[in-house]
Amino acid sequence: MEKIGKHFSLRCNLDGRVIQILQDDDNVLSSTLEGTMLFSTVVTGDLDKMLNFFLELKLKGTAIGWEINVSTRKGPETYSFFGGVFDDSIGIAAATTKNGAQLLFTELTRVNNEQTNLIRSISKENARLLNSAGEEPGVSFYEELSRLNNELVNMQRELAKNNRELARLNKLKDQFLGIAAHDLRSPIGVILGYSELLLDQDIITNPSDQEDLLQRIHKTGRFMLGLVNDLLDIANIESGKLELNLSEQDLTEVIGETIRMNEMFARAKSIKVKFENPGKKVKIYIDRPKIEQVLTNLLTNSLKYSFPKSKITISIESSPQKVRVSVNDQGQGIKQEELGKLFKPFQKTSTRSTNGEKSTGLGLLIVKKIVEAHKGEIGVTSKFGAGSEFFFTLPLKPIDKSALHAV
Repeated sequence: MEKIGKHFSLRCNLDGRVIQILQDDDNVLSSTLEGTMLFSTVVTGDLDKMLNFFLELKLKGTAIGWEINVSTRKGPETYSFFGGVFDDSIGIAAATTKNGAQLLFTELTRVNNEQTNLIRSISKENARLLNSAGEEPGVSFYEELSRLNNELVNMQRELAKNNRELARLNKLKDQFLGIAAHDLRSPIGVILGYSELLLDQDIITNPSDQEDLLQRIHKTGRFMLGLVNDLLDIANIESGKLELNLSEQDLTEVIGETIRMNEMFARAKSIKVKFENPGKKVKIYIDRPKIEQVLTNLLTNSLKYSFPKSKITISIESSPQKVRVSVNDQGQGIKQEELGKLFKPFQKTSTRSTNGEKSTGLGLLIVKKIVEAHKGEIGVTSKFGAGSEFFFTLPLKPIDKSALHAV
């Protein structure tokens, strides 16, 4: 779908009074605009343009490509206006790009035609029922009429909901493409540069230098793979495809295995990872691979931002209803005013990794979604300069599978 820029669409009566704001994802219009004249949104110097726009609408039934300055919440902006007369109302689509306004108006026209066809079918059905019922229609006629009208209302609501969801997913897609282009371009360039050096045997002749370049290529490749995996995970989550395969597991075993899988990275920075094992099994119903993904993300996150020769502690606390897992580090901590950035897509704090490790800015969002899908909660406490504690809770009782939903 083409990028349409800032945009909005609405319905007016034939005099220009706004009946309904159909779409305004960028909060361009005032929330009190419905019931007032559309002319009130126009910059004073462009009132003549708006009047001529409406004049053309009434004379020709459509008016396209009118460039009109609008008073938005952020100040005057130029919008391209497309409009059409639909029965007893006017549909208007406007965007900061002409192509965007045209796309929006085409969709508005399609939706209106679908609704018009449904209304016509309802009218035909009403006429049929009226004829079959005689001059004094019975209760069944009114029940059928009510049902058909309710179908129309439900369809309009569902259509509006789907339009909002499509707009949200389109914005998310643009964010995905932006981060992929930005964060993959640099490491791809690094890999190409180092591999060209290795291929030129006259430049790199020392085996230790060759090994160093291969290590750099390997490290860069791992980051790229992690970024692609995170993007795919987020894409699946946002499209509603996060499904859980629950089974009974010993949470202490899951944590121990996760620590073993990340021992190599801890040793590389001389960081000690301590597991305060409660000494007994903690039985819980979880999707094991996904909870391992949560633990791995939190542990590697602590490793990235911890100083060499420090310590990371993982602990479990149980109550009758839930279990709480915490990952404590002795790293740099996070500024209080930046804690709100965590668990949100594409957000990073000013805290930097201690050995040049890179972050995609997506891992904590994935962790949050997985924990919430398990009906758990996640949080963080941190003291800048003294370390952080990331923790999550999971219910001990089996989750009612009928209550599970994709998030």
